[in-house]
Amino acid sequence: MSGAAWAQTPGIERYEYGDFEAAARLFEQELAEPQRPPASRALIRIYLAASLYALGQMEEARRPLEELAREHPEVRVDPVRFPPELVAYAEVIRQQVESEQQLATREQELEKAREAERRRAARAAPISLRPEALGLFEAVDQQWTLGVGLAFQRESLEGSARVLLGASPAFHLQGGVLPGQGTLRPFLGLRASLIPGLDTYGAGPVVGARIALPAGLVGVVDVGADYFFTRQDELYRFAVTVQAGLGFALHLP
Repeated sequence: MSGAAWAQTPGIERYEYGDFEAAARLFEQELAEPQRPPASRALIRIYLAASLYALGQMEEARRPLEELAREHPEVRVDPVRFPPELVAYAEVIRQQVESEQQLATREQELEKAREAERRRAARAAPISLRPEALGLFEAVDQQWTLGVGLAFQRESLEGSARVLLGASPAFHLQGGVLPGQGTLRPFLGLRASLIPGLDTYGAGPVVGARIALPAGLVGVVDVGADYFFTRQDELYRFAVTVQAGLGFALHLP
C-alpha cells in the first residue's frame, strides 16, 4: 500500500493514542466521505476493524474486514502494524469471502448453462402441423356445420386457421396455450371470426381440450363465445359454439 495511503488521519491519531472508541467513530465518518480514494478507504477499514477488535467487538469488526475482502481483495492486514490475532482473523474472513464469491460465480455459470440449455431445447422443440376435420354446433341456431382447419403447435403454444362451410362460410383464427402434459391437455385461447357473407366479424374466448389418440390422431374439442360487432340483428350478436373433430399430427423436422 502506498505511503500516501498511510498518511495520518484524525481517526489514526486517536487509534495510536489508544482511544479506540473515538477512533472507531472517526473512521466511520471518514468512510462516509465519497471523495476519499480507494487505497485510503482500504486502510481506514483496517483501522476501523482494529479499533473494534481492541474494544472486544468481534462481530462489529467483521463488517469492515468483509468489505475490505470484497472491495480490495489484494490488500492484507499488515502484521507489523496490527496484532497477530487481528491479522489471522482478517485472513479467515478473506478466505470465507473468497469462497462465497467462488460459489456465487459457479452458481451464475450453472444458471447461464441451464438458460443456454433451455434456449437450445426451445429451438429444438418439435413443431407439428395438424390438419383437422371438424363439426361446429351453434347453440342459437342449433345447427351443425362442417369445416376443415390447419393447426400449428410448438410445445405449449397452438394456433389454427379454420373454415366452416355453410350457407355463409365462416373463417376462424385462434391461438392459445396447452398447459400441462399427457394424453389429455386443456386448451385456453382467443378466437377471431369473420363471416364475409354477412359482413360481420367477431372475437371471443375459447376453452377446450386436445386428446392424443392412437396412430397420430388428435381429438379436438373447443367451446367458444363470440361477440359479433357489426350484425344488425341484436339476437345474433352473441354466439356460443361447440367445435369437435379429429386432426392428424404431422411432426416437422
